[in-house]
Amino acid sequence: MGSGRYRWSMDRSIAETGSSPGAERGVVAAARIRSLDRAWSVFIRCGSPRVLVGGLGLAVTVRAIAAVTGAAPLSRWDAAALAVVAALVPFVEWAVHRLVLHARPRTFRGVRIDPGLGHREHHRHPASIDWVLLRSADAVAFQVINAAVAAAVVGLPLALTGRPPLGPALTGVVMTMAALAHYEWSHFLFHTAVRPRSARYRRLKANHRRHHHRDERAWLGITSDLADRVLGTLPAPPGSRNLD
Repeated sequence: MGSGRYRWSMDRSIAETGSSPGAERGVVAAARIRSLDRAWSVFIRCGSPRVLVGGLGLAVTVRAIAAVTGAAPLSRWDAAALAVVAALVPFVEWAVHRLVLHARPRTFRGVRIDPGLGHREHHRHPASIDWVLLRSADAVAFQVINAAVAAAVVGLPLALTGRPPLGPALTGVVMTMAALAHYEWSHFLFHTAVRPRSARYRRLKANHRRHHHRDERAWLGITSDLADRVLGTLPAPPGSRNLD
């Protein structure tokens, strides 16, 4: 994929793709959605949001049962787990976007490996909900991987220092499930015509549109621009027009 401006504008993409043939029933081009209520009603009927909400609900239920039964009571380490995962989320999001979704195809022993295929289609057709949202199978995979990483990052240091790791590890899993659901909703919303109510989300939406239409190597954060600021991928072109 090249960098710089994309020839696909949001309006042109709507005109050329509309709702793609494989879209789920009731799904329309994202950029035609103009109200928050409509955005939510479309979003929650799609496959990946249901997977992510279901996974989050399961994680919350397991953590609550562990706390109520005394298997893993809530403690100050749960708050620490929340803080650690929250601090890591912007950087994990940035790394996945830059290193996985924008990865170039590779061939290993005759097998083509192309984790960025769907994301390239998303850049070509930014108005198509088919490409804005994760596939259900990908949502499951991200949940499993993120949960395993969160549990290890939180639980392993506690186990090595002789502290009970189960409760905080489960709390870390809850946090990462919530973060992934938040990512999916935010990304979807940024591709609609809904204007976010808060200045922070208006800024993030404008950044994401710049990522699509100006430079795919920059503005990589979706739910936060912290990693972009720290890692130098948050340019501020002088005189740039408002994109929110």
